[in-house]
Amino acid sequence: MELGRNNSVSSGFSEYLKNKPFREVLPWIGGDLQTLRDTFVIDFGKSKKNKKIFFPINKIRFDKFESDYLLGFLELPEDLNSLRGFVIVTHGLGGSTKRFGLRRISRKLAKNGYCVLKLNLRGSGSARYLAKGNYCARCSSDVISAIKYFKKLINLEFKDLIKMNNLPIYGVGLSLGGTILLNACLDYDENKGEKLLDGLACVSSPLDLSSCSLCIEKSRNYIYQKWLLHRLKNQLWEGFNDEGKLLNNEKLRKKIRSLKSIREFDQKFTAPSWGFNSLEDYYIKASPIFRVQNSIKKLPKMLFIHAKDDPWVPYKDTLNLRKELIDKFTILITEKGGHNGFHSINGCWSDEVVKNWFISI
Repeated sequence: MELGRNNSVSSGFSEYLKNKPFREVLPWIGGDLQTLRDTFVIDFGKSKKNKKIFFPINKIRFDKFESDYLLGFLELPEDLNSLRGFVIVTHGLGGSTKRFGLRRISRKLAKNGYCVLKLNLRGSGSARYLAKGNYCARCSSDVISAIKYFKKLINLEFKDLIKMNNLPIYGVGLSLGGTILLNACLDYDENKGEKLLDGLACVSSPLDLSSCSLCIEKSRNYIYQKWLLHRLKNQLWEGFNDEGKLLNNEKLRKKIRSLKSIREFDQKFTAPSWGFNSLEDYYIKASPIFRVQNSIKKLPKMLFIHAKDDPWVPYKDTLNLRKELIDKFTILITEKGGHNGFHSINGCWSDEVVKNWFISI
Protein backbone atom coordinates (compact mmCIF):
# COMPACT_ATOMS: atom_id res chain seq x y z
CA MET A 1 0.00 0.00 0.00
CA GLU A 2 1.21 3.49 -0.85
CA LEU A 3 0.64 6.36 1.59
CA GLY A 4 0.48 9.87 0.23
CA ARG A 5 3.07 12.31 1.52
CA ASN A 6 1.51 14.62 4.09
CA ASN A 7 1.84 15.75 7.68
CA SER A 8 -1.75 15.24 8.74
CA VAL A 9 -1.39 11.55 9.61
CA SER A 10 -1.00 11.04 13.34
CA SER A 11 1.70 8.65 14.54
CA GLY A 12 -0.99 6.35 15.94
CA PHE A 13 -2.86 6.17 12.63
CA SER A 14 0.41 5.70 10.74
CA GLU A 15 1.30 2.79 13.01
CA TYR A 16 -2.16 1.31 12.52
CA LEU A 17 -1.76 1.38 8.72
CA LYS A 18 1.66 -0.24 8.99
CA ASN A 19 0.30 -3.09 11.09
CA LYS A 20 -2.99 -3.51 9.19
CA PRO A 21 -2.27 -3.38 5.43
CA PHE A 22 -5.01 -4.50 3.07
CA ARG A 23 -4.95 -8.15 2.03
CA GLU A 24 -7.59 -9.85 -0.10
CA VAL A 25 -9.46 -12.80 1.35
CA LEU A 26 -10.73 -15.91 -0.45
CA PRO A 27 -12.88 -16.20 -2.48
CA TRP A 28 -12.90 -12.44 -3.19
CA ILE A 29 -9.69 -12.37 -5.21
CA GLY A 30 -9.22 -9.72 -7.90
CA GLY A 31 -10.83 -6.35 -8.56
CA ASP A 32 -14.05 -7.71 -10.03
CA LEU A 33 -14.91 -10.10 -7.20
CA GLN A 34 -13.95 -7.47 -4.64
CA THR A 35 -16.32 -5.05 -6.40
CA LEU A 36 -19.19 -7.53 -6.61
CA ARG A 37 -18.88 -9.12 -3.18
CA ASP A 38 -21.55 -7.01 -1.47
CA THR A 39 -24.00 -7.90 -4.26
CA PHE A 40 -23.51 -11.63 -3.60
CA VAL A 41 -23.61 -11.57 0.20
CA ILE A 42 -26.80 -11.18 2.24
CA ASP A 43 -26.66 -8.52 4.95
CA PHE A 44 -28.08 -9.95 8.17
CA GLY A 45 -27.01 -7.01 10.30
CA LYS A 46 -29.60 -4.61 11.64
CA SER A 47 -29.37 -1.08 12.89
CA LYS A 48 -30.87 -0.79 16.36
CA LYS A 49 -31.76 2.90 16.47
CA ASN A 50 -32.89 4.78 13.37
CA LYS A 51 -34.67 8.10 13.25
CA LYS A 52 -36.26 9.23 9.99
CA ILE A 53 -35.51 12.86 9.03
CA PHE A 54 -36.90 14.91 6.12
CA PHE A 55 -34.59 17.62 4.80
CA PRO A 56 -36.29 20.49 2.90
CA ILE A 57 -34.50 21.38 -0.36
CA ASN A 58 -35.12 23.91 -3.11
CA LYS A 59 -36.17 23.21 -6.66
CA ILE A 60 -33.25 22.31 -8.94
CA ARG A 61 -31.52 25.47 -10.22
CA PHE A 62 -33.84 27.76 -8.23
CA ASP A 63 -33.74 29.31 -4.76
CA LYS A 64 -37.31 28.29 -4.26
CA PHE A 65 -38.82 25.64 -2.01
CA GLU A 66 -41.55 23.55 -3.63
CA SER A 67 -42.11 20.87 -0.99
CA ASP A 68 -39.13 18.80 -2.12
CA TYR A 69 -37.26 16.79 0.49
CA LEU A 70 -34.30 14.50 0.95
CA LEU A 71 -34.78 11.54 3.26
CA GLY A 72 -32.20 10.58 5.87
CA PHE A 73 -31.95 7.99 8.61
CA LEU A 74 -30.16 8.92 11.83
CA GLU A 75 -28.43 5.99 13.52
CA LEU A 76 -27.52 6.61 17.15
CA PRO A 77 -24.76 4.95 19.22
CA GLU A 78 -25.70 3.00 22.31
CA ASP A 79 -24.13 5.50 24.72
CA LEU A 80 -24.77 9.14 23.83
CA ASN A 81 -22.70 10.26 26.81
CA SER A 82 -19.60 8.98 24.99
CA LEU A 83 -20.52 10.53 21.66
CA ARG A 84 -17.44 11.18 19.48
CA GLY A 85 -19.16 13.23 16.79
CA PHE A 86 -21.51 13.10 13.80
CA VAL A 87 -20.99 11.50 10.39
CA ILE A 88 -22.98 12.00 7.17
CA VAL A 89 -22.75 9.05 4.76
CA THR A 90 -23.69 9.29 1.06
CA HIS A 91 -24.13 6.55 -1.54
CA GLY A 92 -22.92 6.21 -5.11
CA LEU A 93 -24.44 6.13 -8.60
CA GLY A 94 -27.83 4.42 -8.71
CA GLY A 95 -27.60 3.64 -4.99
CA SER A 96 -29.47 4.54 -1.83
CA THR A 97 -29.31 4.07 1.93
CA LYS A 98 -30.38 0.46 1.33
CA ARG A 99 -26.98 -0.46 -0.11
CA PHE A 100 -25.07 -3.03 1.93
CA GLY A 101 -21.80 -1.11 2.04
CA LEU A 102 -23.42 2.08 3.26
CA ARG A 103 -25.34 0.29 6.01
CA ARG A 104 -22.23 -1.64 7.09
CA ILE A 105 -19.94 1.36 7.53
CA SER A 106 -22.76 3.25 9.27
CA ARG A 107 -23.17 0.44 11.81
CA LYS A 108 -19.43 0.34 12.43
CA LEU A 109 -19.26 4.07 13.09
CA ALA A 110 -22.34 3.97 15.34
CA LYS A 111 -20.81 1.11 17.35
CA ASN A 112 -17.71 3.25 17.84
CA GLY A 113 -19.49 6.25 19.28
CA TYR A 114 -20.62 8.26 16.25
CA CYS A 115 -24.09 9.50 15.44
CA VAL A 116 -24.53 8.62 11.75
CA LEU A 117 -26.84 10.22 9.18
CA LYS A 118 -27.46 7.96 6.16
CA LEU A 119 -28.62 10.32 3.43
CA ASN A 120 -30.66 9.44 0.33
CA LEU A 121 -29.78 11.84 -2.47
CA ARG A 122 -32.46 13.41 -4.68
CA GLY A 123 -34.61 10.76 -6.36
CA SER A 124 -32.94 7.74 -4.77
CA GLY A 125 -34.30 4.76 -2.87
CA SER A 126 -37.32 5.24 -0.64
CA ALA A 127 -36.96 9.02 -1.14
CA ARG A 128 -37.94 8.77 -4.82
CA TYR A 129 -41.32 10.46 -4.37
CA LEU A 130 -40.10 13.23 -2.08
CA ALA A 131 -38.33 15.31 -4.74
CA LYS A 132 -38.52 15.87 -8.48
CA GLY A 133 -35.53 14.93 -10.59
CA ASN A 134 -32.35 13.03 -9.82
CA TYR A 135 -29.05 13.90 -8.19
CA CYS A 136 -25.83 14.55 -10.08
CA ALA A 137 -22.14 14.69 -9.22
CA ARG A 138 -22.47 18.39 -8.37
CA CYS A 139 -25.84 18.57 -6.62
CA SER A 140 -24.22 20.85 -4.05
CA SER A 141 -27.33 22.95 -3.42
CA ASP A 142 -29.17 19.84 -2.15
CA VAL A 143 -26.31 18.60 0.00
CA ILE A 144 -25.44 21.99 1.50
CA SER A 145 -29.11 22.61 2.39
CA ALA A 146 -29.34 19.19 4.04
CA ILE A 147 -26.14 19.66 6.05
CA LYS A 148 -27.17 23.14 7.20
CA TYR A 149 -30.50 21.73 8.33
CA PHE A 150 -28.71 18.83 10.05
CA LYS A 151 -26.44 21.24 11.93
CA LYS A 152 -29.45 23.14 13.23
CA LEU A 153 -31.07 19.87 14.27
CA ILE A 154 -28.10 18.58 16.24
CA ASN A 155 -27.61 21.99 17.86
CA LEU A 156 -31.11 21.60 19.24
CA GLU A 157 -31.13 17.91 20.13
CA PHE A 158 -27.49 17.54 21.25
CA LYS A 159 -26.93 21.08 22.50
CA ASP A 160 -25.35 20.21 25.85
CA LEU A 161 -23.07 17.49 24.47
CA ILE A 162 -21.78 19.77 21.71
CA LYS A 163 -21.02 22.62 24.13
CA MET A 164 -19.07 20.31 26.44
CA ASN A 165 -17.13 18.36 23.82
CA ASN A 166 -16.98 20.57 20.70
CA LEU A 167 -18.15 17.60 18.61
CA PRO A 168 -17.12 17.47 14.92
CA ILE A 169 -19.27 16.73 11.87
CA TYR A 170 -17.59 14.41 9.36
CA GLY A 171 -18.58 13.02 5.97
CA VAL A 172 -18.09 9.67 4.26
CA GLY A 173 -18.72 9.39 0.53
CA LEU A 174 -18.79 5.99 -1.15
CA SER A 175 -17.92 6.12 -4.86
CA LEU A 176 -19.82 9.05 -6.45
CA GLY A 177 -21.06 9.97 -2.97
CA GLY A 178 -17.51 11.13 -2.20
CA THR A 179 -17.43 13.27 -5.35
CA ILE A 180 -20.74 14.84 -4.34
CA LEU A 181 -19.59 15.70 -0.80
CA LEU A 182 -16.25 17.02 -2.08
CA ASN A 183 -18.02 19.28 -4.59
CA ALA A 184 -20.35 20.49 -1.85
CA CYS A 185 -17.34 21.43 0.30
CA LEU A 186 -15.82 23.33 -2.65
CA ASP A 187 -19.11 25.13 -3.35
CA TYR A 188 -19.83 26.04 0.27
CA ASP A 189 -19.46 29.76 0.88
CA GLU A 190 -19.75 31.02 4.43
CA ASN A 191 -18.27 33.90 6.38
CA LYS A 192 -15.35 33.61 8.81
CA GLY A 193 -13.76 30.68 6.95
CA GLU A 194 -16.27 28.16 8.22
CA LYS A 195 -16.07 24.78 6.45
CA LEU A 196 -19.01 22.59 5.52
CA LEU A 197 -17.48 19.54 7.26
CA ASP A 198 -14.68 18.96 9.76
CA GLY A 199 -13.34 15.94 7.88
CA LEU A 200 -14.22 13.98 4.74
CA ALA A 201 -13.37 10.42 3.71
CA CYS A 202 -13.80 9.46 0.03
CA VAL A 203 -13.71 5.76 -0.89
CA SER A 204 -13.22 4.86 -4.58
CA SER A 205 -14.53 8.29 -5.58
CA PRO A 206 -14.20 9.62 -9.16
CA LEU A 207 -12.40 12.96 -9.37
CA ASP A 208 -12.55 13.27 -13.16
CA LEU A 209 -15.95 12.24 -14.55
CA SER A 210 -14.77 12.05 -18.15
CA SER A 211 -12.00 9.52 -17.46
CA CYS A 212 -14.41 7.56 -15.28
CA SER A 213 -17.00 7.51 -18.07
CA LEU A 214 -14.44 6.25 -20.58
CA CYS A 215 -13.37 3.55 -18.14
CA ILE A 216 -16.87 2.18 -17.54
CA GLU A 217 -17.43 2.07 -21.32
CA LYS A 218 -14.57 -0.39 -21.88
CA SER A 219 -15.74 -3.67 -23.39
CA ARG A 220 -14.67 -5.58 -20.25
CA ASN A 221 -17.14 -3.46 -18.25
CA TYR A 222 -20.17 -4.14 -20.46
CA ILE A 223 -22.06 -6.01 -17.73
CA TYR A 224 -21.23 -3.36 -15.11
CA GLN A 225 -22.53 -0.54 -17.31
CA LYS A 226 -25.68 -2.45 -18.22
CA TRP A 227 -26.38 -3.11 -14.53
CA LEU A 228 -25.78 0.51 -13.49
CA LEU A 229 -27.81 1.84 -16.41
CA HIS A 230 -30.72 -0.41 -15.48
CA ARG A 231 -30.78 1.15 -11.99
CA LEU A 232 -30.58 4.67 -13.42
CA LYS A 233 -33.39 3.99 -15.89
CA ASN A 234 -35.56 2.73 -13.05
CA GLN A 235 -34.97 5.97 -11.14
CA LEU A 236 -36.02 7.98 -14.20
CA TRP A 237 -39.01 5.76 -14.90
CA GLU A 238 -40.34 5.95 -11.35
CA GLY A 239 -39.75 9.70 -11.16
CA PHE A 240 -41.56 10.59 -14.34
CA ASN A 241 -44.31 8.09 -13.60
CA ASP A 242 -44.90 9.83 -10.28
CA GLU A 243 -45.33 13.11 -12.17
CA GLY A 244 -47.87 11.47 -14.51
CA LYS A 245 -45.79 11.99 -17.64
CA LEU A 246 -45.04 8.46 -18.77
CA LEU A 247 -48.62 7.39 -19.28
CA ASN A 248 -49.19 10.11 -21.89
CA ASN A 249 -45.73 10.54 -23.39
CA GLU A 250 -44.59 7.75 -25.69
CA LYS A 251 -41.67 9.90 -26.86
CA LEU A 252 -40.30 10.02 -23.31
CA ARG A 253 -40.77 6.27 -22.92
CA LYS A 254 -38.70 5.63 -26.04
CA LYS A 255 -36.03 8.12 -24.94
CA ILE A 256 -35.49 6.28 -21.65
CA ARG A 257 -35.60 2.82 -23.24
CA SER A 258 -33.09 3.79 -25.94
CA LEU A 259 -30.34 4.79 -23.49
CA LYS A 260 -27.28 2.64 -24.18
CA SER A 261 -24.63 4.10 -21.89
CA ILE A 262 -24.12 6.17 -18.75
CA ARG A 263 -22.56 8.87 -20.94
CA GLU A 264 -25.79 9.02 -22.95
CA PHE A 265 -27.84 9.12 -19.73
CA ASP A 266 -25.78 12.08 -18.53
CA GLN A 267 -26.02 13.83 -21.90
CA LYS A 268 -29.79 13.53 -22.31
CA PHE A 269 -30.97 13.79 -18.71
CA THR A 270 -28.38 14.70 -16.04
CA ALA A 271 -26.59 17.64 -17.71
CA PRO A 272 -29.67 19.51 -19.00
CA SER A 273 -31.75 18.98 -15.85
CA TRP A 274 -29.01 20.58 -13.71
CA GLY A 275 -28.41 23.49 -16.12
CA PHE A 276 -25.15 22.42 -17.74
CA ASN A 277 -24.66 23.49 -21.35
CA SER A 278 -23.51 20.09 -22.59
CA LEU A 279 -22.18 16.74 -21.46
CA GLU A 280 -18.61 18.09 -21.62
CA ASP A 281 -19.63 21.16 -19.61
CA TYR A 282 -21.12 18.90 -16.93
CA TYR A 283 -18.12 16.57 -16.78
CA ILE A 284 -15.65 19.46 -16.45
CA LYS A 285 -17.60 21.54 -13.93
CA ALA A 286 -18.62 18.55 -11.78
CA SER A 287 -15.11 17.04 -11.63
CA PRO A 288 -13.43 18.19 -8.40
CA ILE A 289 -9.93 17.51 -9.73
CA PHE A 290 -10.10 20.78 -11.70
CA ARG A 291 -11.08 22.92 -8.69
CA VAL A 292 -9.21 21.45 -5.73
CA GLN A 293 -5.99 23.42 -6.10
CA ASN A 294 -7.68 26.84 -6.24
CA SER A 295 -10.07 26.17 -3.35
CA ILE A 296 -7.86 24.43 -0.80
CA LYS A 297 -8.97 26.72 2.00
CA LYS A 298 -12.56 25.52 1.71
CA LEU A 299 -11.64 21.88 2.26
CA PRO A 300 -11.47 20.05 5.60
CA LYS A 301 -8.94 17.33 6.34
CA MET A 302 -9.47 14.60 3.78
CA LEU A 303 -8.88 10.88 3.41
CA PHE A 304 -8.84 9.27 -0.05
CA ILE A 305 -8.87 5.48 -0.41
CA HIS A 306 -8.49 3.92 -3.85
CA ALA A 307 -7.39 0.59 -5.36
CA LYS A 308 -5.24 0.24 -8.45
CA ASP A 309 -7.44 -2.61 -9.70
CA ASP A 310 -10.67 -0.60 -9.44
CA PRO A 311 -12.56 -1.62 -12.62
CA TRP A 312 -14.89 1.40 -12.59
CA VAL A 313 -12.88 4.45 -11.52
CA PRO A 314 -9.23 5.04 -12.56
CA TYR A 315 -7.00 5.53 -9.52
CA LYS A 316 -4.49 7.89 -11.18
CA ASP A 317 -6.56 11.02 -10.57
CA THR A 318 -6.48 10.27 -6.84
CA LEU A 319 -2.76 9.51 -7.06
CA ASN A 320 -2.14 12.84 -8.81
CA LEU A 321 -3.47 14.72 -5.79
CA ARG A 322 -0.11 14.00 -4.20
CA LYS A 323 1.42 16.60 -6.48
CA GLU A 324 -0.42 19.21 -4.46
CA LEU A 325 1.61 18.21 -1.37
CA ILE A 326 -1.28 19.34 0.79
CA ASP A 327 -0.92 18.64 4.47
CA LYS A 328 -4.64 18.09 4.94
CA PHE A 329 -4.78 15.21 2.39
CA THR A 330 -4.21 11.58 3.42
CA ILE A 331 -4.09 9.41 0.29
CA LEU A 332 -4.07 5.61 0.48
CA ILE A 333 -3.54 3.67 -2.76
CA THR A 334 -3.72 -0.14 -2.50
CA GLU A 335 -2.68 -2.67 -5.13
CA LYS A 336 -5.93 -4.61 -4.69
CA GLY A 337 -9.45 -3.90 -3.44
CA GLY A 338 -11.65 -3.29 -6.48
CA HIS A 339 -14.31 -0.58 -6.49
CA ASN A 340 -15.56 0.15 -3.00
CA GLY A 341 -14.56 -3.39 -2.02
CA PHE A 342 -11.52 -3.85 0.26
CA HIS A 343 -12.86 -7.10 1.73
CA SER A 344 -10.30 -8.74 4.01
CA ILE A 345 -10.28 -11.56 6.53
CA ASN A 346 -11.24 -9.08 9.26
CA GLY A 347 -14.18 -7.59 7.34
CA CYS A 348 -14.14 -4.46 5.20
CA TRP A 349 -10.68 -2.90 5.52
CA SER A 350 -11.73 0.55 4.24
CA ASP A 351 -14.55 0.76 6.82
CA GLU A 352 -12.02 0.14 9.58
CA VAL A 353 -9.53 2.64 8.11
CA VAL A 354 -12.17 5.38 7.90
CA LYS A 355 -13.24 4.76 11.50
CA ASN A 356 -9.66 4.90 12.80
CA TRP A 357 -8.90 8.00 10.74
CA PHE A 358 -11.86 9.86 12.24
CA ILE A 359 -10.68 8.91 15.72
CA SER A 360 -7.16 10.14 14.93
CA ILE A 361 -7.94 13.62 13.55
